[in-house]
Amino acid sequence: MVTGCVLVGLVAWRWISVSDQLPELRTVNVQRRDLVITVGTTGTIEPEEVVQVGPDVAGKIVQFGTDAGNPEKSIGVGSRVKKGTVLFELDPQQYEIALQKAKAAYRLAQADIARLQAQLEQARRTLERADRLRDTNAQSDYDEIVTANEMAAAQLAVGQAKLDQVAAEVNHAQISLSKTIVRSPIDGVVIDRRANLGQYVNIGHPGLFLLAKDLDQMRIRASVSESDIGKVRLGQPATFSVDAYRDHEMTGRVEEILLNARMHGNFVTYDVIVAIDPPDVELMPHMTADVEFEIIRRNQAWLVPTGALQWWPGAEQMEQAVATDSIVSSEDPNGPTEGESAYVWVPSENGKVRPLPVRVGIDDGVQTEVVGEGFEEALPVVVGEVKRTTLARIIPTAKTLR
Repeated sequence: MVTGCVLVGLVAWRWISVSDQLPELRTVNVQRRDLVITVGTTGTIEPEEVVQVGPDVAGKIVQFGTDAGNPEKSIGVGSRVKKGTVLFELDPQQYEIALQKAKAAYRLAQADIARLQAQLEQARRTLERADRLRDTNAQSDYDEIVTANEMAAAQLAVGQAKLDQVAAEVNHAQISLSKTIVRSPIDGVVIDRRANLGQYVNIGHPGLFLLAKDLDQMRIRASVSESDIGKVRLGQPATFSVDAYRDHEMTGRVEEILLNARMHGNFVTYDVIVAIDPPDVELMPHMTADVEFEIIRRNQAWLVPTGALQWWPGAEQMEQAVATDSIVSSEDPNGPTEGESAYVWVPSENGKVRPLPVRVGIDDGVQTEVVGEGFEEALPVVVGEVKRTTLARIIPTAKTLR
């Protein structure tokens, strides 16, 4: 009996000394949640349809239209306008003078037509007399009368053409005069006014007024680098936020991928249009949006820290039931990659660990998806060891996590 007690004591002492020699393990609990891999970029919020309004004739701005919401104020940024509302007027004086000249030229052409018609009528009567008296007239005289009649008819045709030309000039002058009053082509909201009273503008001067058809229908124009554009596809979900509502996440989807690449030195980007789902906050044009395109999503996946797949225990740390020759660590120093088989280690009794075989899924650089059996909420997995430093020998509570 004494010998047996001694042997039991020796075994217990040996077991306790070995346990004391095993390093203290650092663990993190397994999580079950959604894992989303995204591509991030920035963009600008803009209305779906923006119309640039400029003059079709040159002139000096003499007046702006009146804001329907505030009759004492001229139309400016934020004014709501109806189709046909006067936005601004140009000085019409030179176009009124041009119209008067065109009308005078038209009346002159009409008078000339009357003269030519009289000449043609006279030449026709002369030709009729010559036909009756042809037997008594010389052939040369008769030929002159026929030629005069033909010339009178030709001159009348020329005069008629001139009259049509002058009529077109009158019409052009009338149109030019009417275009000195510039009206809104749509129902919308003025989001920018780039004109001042007294400013001289040329024909086709772009963007004096920017009109948005509907501020409730907004979109994002995002700039995506050439390295990420291959991951973006039509209909892809996206989330975004703006500085005005930093803690508010809004959603949308990829509506269009534009092919007009932008060159920034050696850096190439592509514009991607994101349609915004109806937001519950007020978005304004030209806000900067931080956009995340959803590339891959795993709903309710088991997630472990990426370091848990890179840690490997020593042989003395494994449970005796583990067949060490059948468990091989990954040859990649960065750990296993997506689709490969691997192990995570779960703390067991007496400071030892046991393996859980898994198949590696996607990762976001911090957490990695794993697929396998034996996982449960709050299950701890080993991510490293607690190393005692020189300070810890003096102060037992001081530790270094590695």
